[in-house]
Amino acid sequence: MKKCKFLAYAISEAEHLKEIGRYGVAKNHVSAYRRFAGFLRSIGKHDVSFKQMTPQLLSDFEDWLKSQNVCRNSSSCYLRSLCTIWNKAVREGLTTSRTASGRTYTYENPFAGTYRGRCKTNKRAVDAECIYRVHHLNIESALTANFTKPVGKKLRSHIERLQLSRDLFIFSFCARGMTFVDMAHLRKSNVRDNIITYSRRKTGQRLEVRLEPIMLSIIDRHPSASAYLFPILDDNDNELTTYKKYRNALHLYNKSLREIGQLAGISHLTSYVARHSWATTAREKDLPLPVISQALGHNSLSTTEIYLKSLEENTIDKANQNLLDYVFGNKNKE
Repeated sequence: MKKCKFLAYAISEAEHLKEIGRYGVAKNHVSAYRRFAGFLRSIGKHDVSFKQMTPQLLSDFEDWLKSQNVCRNSSSCYLRSLCTIWNKAVREGLTTSRTASGRTYTYENPFAGTYRGRCKTNKRAVDAECIYRVHHLNIESALTANFTKPVGKKLRSHIERLQLSRDLFIFSFCARGMTFVDMAHLRKSNVRDNIITYSRRKTGQRLEVRLEPIMLSIIDRHPSASAYLFPILDDNDNELTTYKKYRNALHLYNKSLREIGQLAGISHLTSYVARHSWATTAREKDLPLPVISQALGHNSLSTTEIYLKSLEENTIDKANQNLLDYVFGNKNKE
């Protein structure tokens, strides 16, 4: 292992993560590996040693990603994955060497000057009126408005898929923005005395959510034949098959939400819109930031503040407009 190169180590680390069931992290590592391998090929290399992983090389990689029209958040994601791999190699002693005199030295951290943060993204939240519109959308009528023939099996299956996706979206909103991965993995055993108790798969944080009447009616409409609460995953699958089914279900869920958004006249509807919309609506109803943060299962207030940044900016802009109207009157309208 001491003489292995970076890409070889990266792919072995991804395989190890798969073996221990961390498929999501492994997927991110493989994506980063492929991008970095593509960059290395562009400069005539198949792999590099840990010693060759220099700040200049990583800076060139960032520039190459930009030239490939990779957005900054995606670039940051690749670099975070590669940095995680590097840090693991550091702990395993792969980033050290010996001089001729026998002295040991550690290679410079090549990621020190790279951007691994998160840029502000396009608005993900919709207002309460949009949530209400999605909830009351008659999907079958919207799809069959101009039909003169009975609905066939294929269209009926499509309608039922959209209805399930719409109901999951509303359930997510009602459950304080529960993520799709957490909804998909909910088991009937997570529900007791009308309380859902679960641990967030992203952070492990334990949360309790009371089942409100709307949520109970959604569960009743979509009974599951397995131990899972919703008909998304199956009992008898191994971890890898379960992960693949979850990924396929997430893809289909977002595809369905885009169609539902079109039917409801909403430009952007994705799995995360429900979560961001709950947070935004809660803030608009003057819920304290710490309460919203705890409800979302965030580990820090700073994460919640990122969710609500655009709302806070709009509030500041409105306050400034009111102030200017007060000072300048109608002249501020000119």
